[in-house]
Amino acid sequence: MKFAVLYGNEFGERIICNLAYPESCPQFGACGIDFCDLCKKYDNSKDLVLAAKLPEANSNEQIEDIKQYLDDFSCDVVVAINIHPDILLDLHKIAEFKALITPAENHRWILPGLRNQLFERYRELGIEFCSPKPFCSLKGDGVIGKFCEELKIGMPEFRVKMEDNVILNVEIISSDPCGCSYYVAKRMKGYFIDEISDFYKTIHQYQCAYPCMASMDRDPELGEAPFHLAGYITVYKFAEACGIDAKHFVPQKFWKYIL
Repeated sequence: MKFAVLYGNEFGERIICNLAYPESCPQFGACGIDFCDLCKKYDNSKDLVLAAKLPEANSNEQIEDIKQYLDDFSCDVVVAINIHPDILLDLHKIAEFKALITPAENHRWILPGLRNQLFERYRELGIEFCSPKPFCSLKGDGVIGKFCEELKIGMPEFRVKMEDNVILNVEIISSDPCGCSYYVAKRMKGYFIDEISDFYKTIHQYQCAYPCMASMDRDPELGEAPFHLAGYITVYKFAEACGIDAKHFVPQKFWKYIL
């Protein structure tokens, strides 16, 4: 599946590196260069048709003709990260694509009014659209579902092998787009599950130790920071893979994003 990544800041660069050039992971922190064992064994670079840095969402610039920034292109899925609203609204005029994903790690990237505009515009054009907040809550059917399946990204999914409450091995079925799942999986190997509260805390600590993209600013729609929802997602999905129902750990207002 061919995809393009349009981005306004360094967050987009990290997504590109994780999806298409995972060997660059060490430069972003977490394990560090000296301890990298190349655990991300995939290569989607052949399917990346375009990576372009464009004006950010909060730019005061008015863009009347997006061709000053982009040439015509085609792909299956466009991932647009912190991009100027004028470009998002007119993207279909210069590009052919089947789905548009606009992650909202920060609510300022995609305000509710713009999100509704994009949904209606692209629905009329027969193009799938979603705006996951945060990116690791991404899931879907159709083209977006296939995109998640082929690139093994979206809502994290783990396969855990255990013996006598000890985590022997962790396999990544699907990683959050930033790649945090691989870091959590590596750190949780060998963990002995005793106190459930400590188990949850440990998973969350490793999620926090990874350079998460989600904002720590309070989001008006979520009622708290997207970073916190990202943490609940990781804890719940990892615990689930261990055969533990962590629903009680997740605030009820977040159930619709996770369960």
